Amino acid sequence: MHTLNSKSHFPILETAKINFRHNSLLSFVVSVILLLFIPVIAGTANLDKYESAIPLEMFVSLIGIVMLTPIFQPEQNTDIDDLVSSKYVCTAKIHLIRTIYSIIILSILICIFAWYMNICNCSITLSLVMGTIYEAIFLGSLGMITSSICSSTIIGYMIPIVFYALNYGMGSKLKNYYLFSMTIGQFKPKIYMLITGILFIAGAIILKEIKKKFQ
Repeated sequence: MHTLNSKSHFPILETAKINFRHNSLLSFVVSVILLLFIPVIAGTANLDKYESAIPLEMFVSLIGIVMLTPIFQPEQNTDIDDLVSSKYVCTAKIHLIRTIYSIIILSILICIFAWYMNICNCSITLSLVMGTIYEAIFLGSLGMITSSICSSTIIGYMIPIVFYALNYGMGSKLKNYYLFSMTIGQFKPKIYMLITGILFIAGAIILKEIKKKFQ
């Protein structure tokens, strides 16, 4: 019989449950609260396709920052880092599991909010939903890569927020990285954001593992 600390047995589902309960539950709650607050500050009823993109791109996508930026936070505590390092599984696997379930959760939350907007007579399309998910992943990946480089979750939060604010000043000058592109009918930038987000996430996890080996 395999044991939980056996090299030949890695309980992915159980690991995800434990990590979510201890490390990601707060991020989930904050994301839900943010989504519940959006209808108070932005119109979410009787919107056409381009108007529907406004709350999705400008507010809903922010949960990507909330869910993905703290992926490395637990190991920033030396005691926890030593405990995780003492296990058979490498920390990169733990970080990957946290990242995957965080992306799944933010995708589900975005779909639920889009469904709510649809009930409120908004013109919601699949491209709007997917574009919002891609943008959320991109924003979260900015937080992850920054947190990995600086070993600071606080700084990790700051960079995507600064970039978000930059979009109000520079607008479409950011071209394929203009966060609000769907409000002007452009979906292509979201593809670039998704690809960049995946690369940033992979780079963040790899960099974290490399830094750990040289500590």
